[in-house]
Amino acid sequence: MRTTVLAYVVAAVGLLILIFGAWGLFVLHKAEIDIALADEATMWGLIGGGLAMIGLAQALRLLLLVVGNTDLARRVR
Repeated sequence: MRTTVLAYVVAAVGLLILIFGAWGLFVLHKAEIDIALADEATMWGLIGGGLAMIGLAQALRLLLLVVGNTDLARRVR
């Protein structure tokens, strides 16, 4: 049960990071000043990190499903 909650927390944090990365990229593009490439790369890094965390959470949920449906797990219960 705790691992399922962990998967959902990781997915929520990944979505939050993805949203803040997209918001930061939007703010940088609306700025009236010249922005450095490193600033834009940081925002793309946030977006990529958010997507990676969401993928990790999905993999954890799939692993829980596979482990829960194996014969070995049923014998232990």
